[in-house]
Amino acid sequence: MASPVPSSIVIAIYLYFIYKYGPSFMEYRKPYNLRWIIAAYNIFQVIACGYLVLNYIKVGFQFNFIGRCTPKLPVTEYEHGLDAVYYGWLAMCLRMIEFIETVFFVLRKKQNQVSALHVYHHISTFLIVWWSLKLSLSYQEMSIMVLNSIVHMIMYSYYFLSSFKPCQPFTNRIKPVITIIQLAQLVTMLVHVYAALQPSCAANKTIYTLHAINLVILISLFTNFYIQTYVRKARKLKQK
Repeated sequence: MASPVPSSIVIAIYLYFIYKYGPSFMEYRKPYNLRWIIAAYNIFQVIACGYLVLNYIKVGFQFNFIGRCTPKLPVTEYEHGLDAVYYGWLAMCLRMIEFIETVFFVLRKKQNQVSALHVYHHISTFLIVWWSLKLSLSYQEMSIMVLNSIVHMIMYSYYFLSSFKPCQPFTNRIKPVITIIQLAQLVTMLVHVYAALQPSCAANKTIYTLHAINLVILISLFTNFYIQTYVRKARKLKQK
């Protein structure tokens, strides 16, 4: 956290692997069977995100914080302020661990899934959490962390179930709903960020301007993904 250099190096290694070294390494190799590793990873994510949500509540988070400006006080003035920062740091580490999902795509020779949306989402989320911890330590950020962790619990539970054939008829039906939940999360976050950007709110305006720009980009990308993947495909099926 003392410098952005280590995080920048991690991102550079990540980009080099998924776009250059990984595809070259896999070019003449068969896809790795990572089914059980990915299943274990999905369970880990559900547990880790649940752990974060429970501990955010423990250190003072309330659901009525969402969409509102929370008073910005020095961290040490909160009863559990330093604990809240620690869980924010854990959330940042969890975002960094998520880079491995793209590595899974490459090792399974599913390079088509290494989309601009996927890569941008992972990198931008990690960077914004890092900068938030660095420049804007307050309970305002906690609402975004909790929303993200709850949605991730749903997502990774879905990914876990979809890896088992008996569950796939169900998971295939709810697949569009997962994207809708992600979009709803992003819109809710944008409302929360709007509250933080009001002149009467003492939140760090630089961080929340970056949040707003990033959320608008993500909402656009996820909306386009939903239209291309579900709406247009549904229309094509009806026309056949």
